[in-house]
Amino acid sequence: MEVVIISLVCATAAGLAVFLSVIKRYKSGLYSSIYPLEHYTNLNLTHREDRFLHRHVTRVRVQNSSNNKK
Repeated sequence: MEVVIISLVCATAAGLAVFLSVIKRYKSGLYSSIYPLEHYTNLNLTHREDRFLHRHVTRVRVQNSSNNKK
């Protein structure tokens, strides 16, 4: 029984140490979460296609300022 308690305490201490070290590294800024997308990616849009998933389309007529109706 004593061996089980000692092993549980050691495992808990080791897990806590790993957890705290990972948290400390990420909070200290050693590993940046900013990834330079412009450097590693390329996007060229050459095709335009509209796909309607449903049958309902909403249209809104916007009147310009020169169209004054009284």
